[in-house]
Amino acid sequence: MTSPPDLFPVPRRWTPEKDSANTSALKKVEDLHGVAEVAKTLHPEGYRLEITRSGCTVQVGSTAAIRYAWSHLRQLQGEDPEHTPCGVLEDHPTFCRRAYMLDISRCKVPTREGFRQWLRILSELRVNELQLYTEHTFAYSSHKTVWEQASPMTPEDILWLRSEAADLGIALVPNQNCFGHFERWIQHEPYRKYAESPDGFTTPWGDKRTVGSVLKPDDASFELVKELLDELLPNFDNPRVNIGCDETFELGQGATRERCQRQGFGAVYADFVTRIMTYVEEQHGMQPEFWGDIIKKYPEEIKHLPENAVALCWGYEADSPFEEDCRVFANSGYTFTVCPGTSSWRSFAGRTDTMITNIRSAARNGYEKGAEGMLLTDWGDCGHLQQEPVSYPPLALCATLAWEGPEAPEEHAWHWCDQAAFDGREGDTHCWLEAGRVSETTGVTPCNANLLFLWFQNPDHPQGKDVSDEKIEEVLSRLDALPAPQGYSEEWDQTLRNLRLSLHLSLDHRRNTRTAENLLKEAATAHSERWLRRNRQGGLAESLENYSR
Repeated sequence: MTSPPDLFPVPRRWTPEKDSANTSALKKVEDLHGVAEVAKTLHPEGYRLEITRSGCTVQVGSTAAIRYAWSHLRQLQGEDPEHTPCGVLEDHPTFCRRAYMLDISRCKVPTREGFRQWLRILSELRVNELQLYTEHTFAYSSHKTVWEQASPMTPEDILWLRSEAADLGIALVPNQNCFGHFERWIQHEPYRKYAESPDGFTTPWGDKRTVGSVLKPDDASFELVKELLDELLPNFDNPRVNIGCDETFELGQGATRERCQRQGFGAVYADFVTRIMTYVEEQHGMQPEFWGDIIKKYPEEIKHLPENAVALCWGYEADSPFEEDCRVFANSGYTFTVCPGTSSWRSFAGRTDTMITNIRSAARNGYEKGAEGMLLTDWGDCGHLQQEPVSYPPLALCATLAWEGPEAPEEHAWHWCDQAAFDGREGDTHCWLEAGRVSETTGVTPCNANLLFLWFQNPDHPQGKDVSDEKIEEVLSRLDALPAPQGYSEEWDQTLRNLRLSLHLSLDHRRNTRTAENLLKEAATAHSERWLRRNRQGGLAESLENYSR
């Protein structure tokens, strides 16, 4: 008899017995459909496997749990299903909603093969929902000017992806920002009339933007939003839609200045969001969800939103106030989801320690305050320069905490990640985690980025002015000493290439040298090659501008 392998996720109960059983007749997930019995006493995604010398019995809370039961049975079978360890295994998730959101509006839109790779990993990690964050990357029939350089998703793409995802137990949820982040529209002359501030605005942190990003909340903008939703939503069969509405920074700076002064910023914001929510409910029969960053500042306005709305409580830093924010939404009576981040964007290699603390805080506070689930966000700010495997460890950690519970050890996640994302190559996850800690060697930990990425953008960045040349050389040495993973070698090489490039750019600026020149060309070439392996052509030219400044 063989010993049972490590099980991932770690089940709530595994009681092994000394005997073994022959389960070789169960070769694939479809085989369980013929033997599984639905037991309403179990969690809807819960299951119970009892393996005895006479065979295997399977109970599930619903048919949705069969694929998860099969995953654990497959692990128990190992390489010798004729000698499957006997015992009882019971499991179910902590959060019913285990979602992942991929940004496809900051340049990078996957090919169909690229999506297949994402779906495989999501399925292995028991993620049951996928959202594609969209600003301008759907091929709206009357708005080619906006998307023609972007290789957008077409209705055919959505229907294909919806089918592929459904086969793996993953729901595809539409996600179209409907209020903020409209700069890719407003930059074109025909859409300036919809802008709150068509000639630009000042961000809360003092930056000047030359193009507006927020729709003017009037009838004309509402008609535009209705047109977009009417064309997009019929391609989905999910009962929910994410309407975005985050970071409406310049509201009140332009067209609505007087109205906001008279009615209040929160009231003006809530009024337009409510119009959109009511429309998707009444005209499309869908439940609206929205980013909660604005409305949480005006809790007196929350009660004016439709009762069916779902708040998305997001934060991406180690100190993001999930405890306070979850309390606001829990007290409001609205359904809400916690939304941490991968910390992959604006970093090249991720920000490992920020990511771990951020995801753990979201899971713990969401669980304590009654969140319905977790939605892990994976943004592509500044050209989506990070490689896909940088997102795999945070995805595994979020999946582990959402399934096992918020106190699950991190090693459970790294083990699961090795199996799911790196095909069992033990230790690959730790390589990527260590790469995400290299920038912190400088002693500088910026918000929403790491220092090496800031140096890539500006070798004289003020946050790095106190870092000595000797410290930079130390970071370079640490990069050289990193153990390389066995898998995804090209992505690994490009990640390290970008990090080294950033360090050399800073040294060149200080020393008036040009050591980074060839490395810059190599990084740009490799960026194009890697991009086209999994992603569409559209957006690549814009992303490459980061290397040609």
